[in-house]
This record gives sequence, C-alpha cells and structure tokens, in this order.
Amino acid sequence: MPSVLWILFDGGGDRPAGGKTPFHAAFKPTIDYLTANGSCGILDPIAPGVRPGSDTAHLALFGYDPFKYYTGRGAFEALGADVALKPGDVAFRTNLATVDENGVVIDRRAGRYIAPEEAKAVEDLMKKIGEELGRKYGVEVVYKSTVEHRGVLVLRGAVSHRVSDTDPHKVGAKIARAEPLENSKEAALTAEVVNELSRRFTEAAAGLEINKARRLQGRLPINAILLRGGGYMPQIEPIRERYNIRAAAIAGVALIRGVARAVGMDIYTAKGLGGTKDDVFDEAVKLAVELMSRYDVVFLHVKGTDSTSHDGDFNEKVSVIERLDKALAPYLDALLKNYVVVTSDHATPVGVREHTGEPVPVMLYGPDVVVDDVAKFSELTCWRGALGRIRGIDIIPILGSYLGLSEKFGE
Repeated sequence: MPSVLWILFDGGGDRPAGGKTPFHAAFKPTIDYLTANGSCGILDPIAPGVRPGSDTAHLALFGYDPFKYYTGRGAFEALGADVALKPGDVAFRTNLATVDENGVVIDRRAGRYIAPEEAKAVEDLMKKIGEELGRKYGVEVVYKSTVEHRGVLVLRGAVSHRVSDTDPHKVGAKIARAEPLENSKEAALTAEVVNELSRRFTEAAAGLEINKARRLQGRLPINAILLRGGGYMPQIEPIRERYNIRAAAIAGVALIRGVARAVGMDIYTAKGLGGTKDDVFDEAVKLAVELMSRYDVVFLHVKGTDSTSHDGDFNEKVSVIERLDKALAPYLDALLKNYVVVTSDHATPVGVREHTGEPVPVMLYGPDVVVDDVAKFSELTCWRGALGRIRGIDIIPILGSYLGLSEKFGE
C-alpha cells in the first residue's frame, strides 16, 4: 500500500523580488520533476488574508481547526521540548534577547545562535531565579532551552494563561509588562511572577561569564527573556482516531514536535536536523523514506526557510531549498511509487521578514493524481494547477481519500 511523504518548508512562501521568489529561483530538479508529474495549487494555511503563526498553521494542516483547538503556543513548545505538562500548568514560549541599558530591545533573538554552554548557563540562572520565586509565590518554575534562542517556561501552581505577552514583537521597544487579561487572583499572580522573573533575569545576566565572553567576541549579550503565547495542554482527538491515519513527524523544532505530538503523531528526529538554517537533510530524508513503510503519512519539517526569511537572506533561503532537494534525489524511484506533498505553513517574504497572509504553493504527486501543466514548484506557477485553491485543513482529508482510509459521507 502506498504512503505519503509530506515536505513542509516552514515560512517557504514568498513574494516576487525581481520577478522571482526563492522557490522559483532554486535549482530543485527532484521537486520540480514531481511537480511536472503531479497536481498543483495554492493553499491558504488558515483562511485568505489570515497571517498564521506556525502553531495555528500546523494545527490546520494536520486537520484541526485552530479556532477550536488552539490553546496558546507555549503548550506546544513545552510538549515538543519533552516537558511534561500537568493539568493547570501554564507554558510560555520564550526568546533569549538583547536589551540596552534602558530596557529597549536591540535584538529579539540575541544574535540567534546560542552555544550549548550558553544555553546551560541560562538554564542554571533560570533554575536559581525559579527557586527564589517558588519560595516567594508558591509557584514552581521550569525553564528549558530548545533550539537557538528559543526556550519554554512552565509555571505550575495557582496560575492562569490569561496574561499578556512581555515580548514587544519588535526591536526599538521596551520589554512589555505582563498584565492580567481576566479579573482573577491566578492571572494577577501569574503576571506578577512573570514580571519579576523578567526583571531578575536581566539584572543577573549582566554578571554571567558567558556574556563577558560574548562581548569580547563582538557578540550581543544574552540579557533579557521575552515571553509570549501562554497556554495550556489542549484536549485533541488523536489523528489515528479522527482520520484513520498513522502519522509520523520528523522535526528539529520543539514547537512543531509539540503540535505533532498533541495530535497523536509519533515523533522522530535525525542527525543534522536541529531546526536551523544550517541543517543537513540527508539523514532526515533517509529516515523519512524508511518510515514510509510503517506509516500512512510521514511529515518532514524544514525550518531553515523561515529562519533565513526572518534574516532577510534570499540566497540562503534558496540554499536551504536546494539542499533539501539534493537530499531527496537518491530516493526518487521509491517516491514515484508513493505520494508526495510539498508546501509551506505560511509565507515569510524575505523583503518583509515576518509572516504574511497570502496563500502558499502546494504540490501533490501520486501515481494516480491528475497531472496538470505546471512544471516548476513556485508561487508564480502553482496557481495554474489542478488542485485550485484549498485550505490547510483540507490536506489530511485529501490524503486520506487517496490512501483509501477515509470514511464515506452518507450512503
């Protein structure tokens, strides 16, 4: 029985610059061969004009309405970081950042790259601060670094997710104060804990040895922590029960692993796949092809296209696409006997450096799909294809139908 390899270029969608997008400019003979023998279209990850987060977009792509199931990004980040969430826990997504002496954000990612020893120093500092806050407020604090500047913070106790972000979401602005978004003791306490944690981290970070070393190296110090996306563990019917699909996900990013785990996918990672723009895809693609014999759908997440978009680097975004395509080439014969989906969770145009709301290209190859006249996978071409314009939430039902796994609606 055939299965599906689903390749997702995070933030892969783009806008034309000089008449080209990274997908259009990239030399990707394997993907384009599948495109020329498959069906293409454009996809609204959530709905036309909606600017998706990666969390809400992946929920939709996995077949779950984010307006119903989304409970905040932090919970998915925690799940992906292997932090066990208990009922009542509140989880936040975090960024390590750099602020000036006035608390104004200079870089929301502290230069993006965080060395393992630097992440360990941050975790040790957060543990110390968490223990102090625990004694003061009776709230347990758990922090874990994930990939690059990212991390997850979990508060356990009489807390609430109904507080505002401290991340101003832009440089040149001060760290925001967390404010309760509901009139409850739990929300007020959570906001107080978050604000004191943020203040203590910035005060203590000035004395960290890693920051002295970073300054000597000409790198930005890690002296702030930004919190956003507070949420709790959602109750979601597993994908096997909802769609009769056995699914696996290969991802190096905690958030994506978390969303996949929340919907009941089995989680894998591979050597070289760390969720950065420098990822090496050979082992990840090899693993994906091997897993196709055990699963109906194997989902492979590529983070580098989003990271390079946020950095405004067109050529590096092209390079990520080309490296993934090169890793696919040895397995083309095996893929031609199965189904392949290539798409993105949202557009992150290099010229904008943020998520935008336009549709993204989508391609479905299979031995029995309608072959249209689109020969190159890109935003400039796929709109002409046989799939037309579909939503993210349509992907899983379409795949279930081709695999013969979906239930008939009616008699």
